[in-house]
Amino acid sequence: MANNKKIRDVLNDGFIQYGTKETERSPKGKRIGEKFVPMGRLAYQEMSCREADYEMAKVLSAVLDMKIRTLFPPSLRKFSKNKLKIVLDGTEYDVIKADTDREKMYLYLYLQEVGVHEQNKTQDAGTN
Repeated sequence: MANNKKIRDVLNDGFIQYGTKETERSPKGKRIGEKFVPMGRLAYQEMSCREADYEMAKVLSAVLDMKIRTLFPPSLRKFSKNKLKIVLDGTEYDVIKADTDREKMYLYLYLQEVGVHEQNKTQDAGTN
């Protein structure tokens, strides 16, 4: 009897970096900005957005710019995915909503573009 289960799935559109934002403060405690704190990297596949996806974003007072699918990393199982920040090709995105499939193998991220990601000097040094 043949097994109809997929053996391999391709997530070959590139890599995203996911993490959170941390508030930077001056020595006196004054807020001076925010810094991206990377948590990891994941391969992704860009998915097509349905009309229902755009309506869901509108209800959440957001704009849906992109929908992607990645493998569901164990480190994010108990983490609030709505606090995630995604960096993709030098652009930073907020996660509007995160869904999983029935088997909890894939994570579907609905992204809203925030702007250009500014890297720190220490992050640049690691990529050369």
